[in-house]
Amino acid sequence: MDEPHDDQDVRQPVDPHHVTAVRHLLGSHEPSPGTVAEGRARLLAEAAATATVSSLEPVRRRRRGRRGRWAGVGLSLAAAAAAVAVLVPMGLSGGGTSVVPRTGVPAPATTELTARQVLLAAAVAVEKAPASGDYWRIATVDRSTLTDPTRSYVIETRWSGEQWLTERPDLQGWRIRRYLGAKPVTPRDEEAWRAAGAPTSWRYSEDMKSEQFAAPPPGGTLEAAAGERTAERLRGRWKGTAGDLIWDSITWQEARAIPDDPGKLRTYLEKYVRRQVAHPDSGIDVEKEMPRLLRAVCIRMITGLPVSPEARASAYRILASLPGIRAGGEITDPLGRRGQALVYREEAEPGLFTEIRFVVDPGTGLPLAEMRMNVAKGADGRTVEIPSSTSYQAIGWTDERPEPPAHRD
Repeated sequence: MDEPHDDQDVRQPVDPHHVTAVRHLLGSHEPSPGTVAEGRARLLAEAAATATVSSLEPVRRRRRGRRGRWAGVGLSLAAAAAAVAVLVPMGLSGGGTSVVPRTGVPAPATTELTARQVLLAAAVAVEKAPASGDYWRIATVDRSTLTDPTRSYVIETRWSGEQWLTERPDLQGWRIRRYLGAKPVTPRDEEAWRAAGAPTSWRYSEDMKSEQFAAPPPGGTLEAAAGERTAERLRGRWKGTAGDLIWDSITWQEARAIPDDPGKLRTYLEKYVRRQVAHPDSGIDVEKEMPRLLRAVCIRMITGLPVSPEARASAYRILASLPGIRAGGEITDPLGRRGQALVYREEAEPGLFTEIRFVVDPGTGLPLAEMRMNVAKGADGRTVEIPSSTSYQAIGWTDERPEPPAHRD
């Protein structure tokens, strides 16, 4: 039988179970948090399970004349992403997209998603993100930990950062930062801090730096109190850059030239990786390490570069094809938001691994956080977990203007 052409009316059969589920969701004006979480997870799981197309080929790029076969797949994925976006409203600001806190409960165990399902759903959703604006804005909160100078307890430090990049010559790019303060991490650490006199600053000597879980601040003194916002005008290479792809800064022209087709993007990124690290002194077996290196550059594309929405979606699809990534379920990020965790490990030193949770909202395709966990020994011999993270408050295009503080260079 001939397949229907694009101008034919192709109707998909309606599953009565889906109708019942929709009626159940619409029966109450304010569904319970459990209903919301279950519906969100079920829609994503069913949609991603339906996707029999290759994870490296966007549904929208299927050749014409095959609509009868693929229309249902495209509609299922798009409907799932749209439904999750409705259930999980996100804040829009000046044409850009902000990652805002939301509440929720863990999805039932029967609706847990695989890493591939999360990544493919995120790919579909992120293609709908705004594609242009006056500024490419990234707002983050960074968290790191280190011991006090006596190695008796662990301290958490936090910074906020805003990066406003623009290609327009009449606009100024900015980097705005603020130190958010330091405090003991756990109740046990706070108890040790109080026993030490509850200091409001810590002084580190030069010979102790190598013993710390994280390097002490410039000048060797760490303050407990938060600081003022500071701003730096982007000059030199940063004035005309669109960000960096781990090793190199990227011009706006280069960012626009990054392919948005998954297959072409993978070829582009593999050539880029080889060009950067394939030299005798690197000590890296590039072909063996290619999946890990591809993972790193894809995540950097998703979290940092002003590439097209289609290119970001393709980066998600490449991630879905790579080994070593597993689903971590729905978790809370450092800013209290719920998202799906994608877990993998990196070898920091021979035999020493860092576990990383890359948290995404599959309903919007936006990354929420990168959470890292190391372990070390304290002065009392106990094993100490050393977390660090970068949380993304906003990523995307905006027509808003930055508001730099009076303290600027």
